[in-house]
Amino acid sequence: MKEIAIQEKDLTLQWRGNTGKLVKVRLKNTRAMEMWYNKQITEENIQEITTLNIIKNGKSLALEVYPEKSIYVKPNLGRINVPVFFIKTPINRGVFEEIFGETLKA
Repeated sequence: MKEIAIQEKDLTLQWRGNTGKLVKVRLKNTRAMEMWYNKQITEENIQEITTLNIIKNGKSLALEVYPEKSIYVKPNLGRINVPVFFIKTPINRGVFEEIFGETLKA
């Protein structure tokens, strides 16, 4: 069991529908490269991560992930594969925006 904390600006969030449930979270290329270099998230230990803490505006939200589904995928740009986490904790867009006190871009 391993927790990891990442700022919201370093993530790409994928929602089901416009106001639906958070399905998966992907690290952006620069943060993925940094975390891989520092051996925080590697292809060997990605399956050990069970909790993802999203940080924004001094607030934190802990989300459980499916460790068995966590994978590395090829990015649209760049050469380094980026980690993708599938979210187990049920949270919809409205609640997410309420917690961080900000409306997300669609």
